[in-house]
Amino acid sequence: MNDWLNHPAIQSGIAPLVAALITAKLFNSLRLSGLAVIAGFCTTVYLVADFHFEPFTVVRKIILCGLAAAIIAPLIDLTARNGRFIRYLITAGCGSAALWVFWPILHQKETPEAAIQGIGMVMYMIWISIFMDRLSTMPISAGAAGAGLGMGVGTSALLATSALLGQLGISLGAACGAYLLIQILSRKPLSCGRTFTLPLTFLCGLIGLAAVLLAKLPWHCLPILAAIPVVAHVPLPRNWLPRKKIIALSILALAPAFAAVFLVWREAGGIPV
Repeated sequence: MNDWLNHPAIQSGIAPLVAALITAKLFNSLRLSGLAVIAGFCTTVYLVADFHFEPFTVVRKIILCGLAAAIIAPLIDLTARNGRFIRYLITAGCGSAALWVFWPILHQKETPEAAIQGIGMVMYMIWISIFMDRLSTMPISAGAAGAGLGMGVGTSALLATSALLGQLGISLGAACGAYLLIQILSRKPLSCGRTFTLPLTFLCGLIGLAAVLLAKLPWHCLPILAAIPVVAHVPLPRNWLPRKKIIALSILALAPAFAAVFLVWREAGGIPV
């Protein structure tokens, strides 16, 4: 049994997919199906890294940011409206999280280099947060963007010689895949909100940055990955069935993900053993 649970495909693919399926179905009546994404992620964290936070490494900071976002997001959905102030607060939080998570790395660099990297990280997180937040009322588009980001970031990190970051990213893609699968089978959208998009924003954004700073992910893969939530905004005919919309948007979202993976494969190559 332990050998079965230790298989990477189970840990980062099947287990988070099943956990997300169950969570999305159970919490849909409460309009909290978005919890599926953090349920899938936490399943992989439990199987791969556990929830110990000592020593307080960069990866553990990322996990903590994801958990904090998953706690805050439902409260925002239940108590706040989609005002500008909330969006400004989210973008500021995402930028600040990047600096907090990676400050030990930036602190070791020369001031000009640290400033350039710090500004770049903040801008990347702000970009992801803006476009993901706009998808919070669009469950099909948000699910497609999450699947593309998760699989793109995870597979790219895996090829960039970081198995742990790769598994964490892929688990997010698998959870979003489960979220989309339920919508295909039920033929109607699930609840979404920031409960779904906010943890995705923090986790996918920070995992991508960590793969650049801690592994061998080329920095120019990040703009390609950042295009995923943008293409998920492509308008589709209103008379299309949810299944058709999911397929179309998933193809659009996965295209930049495949492009980033191909770029990493060319430059770094090889899957870590």
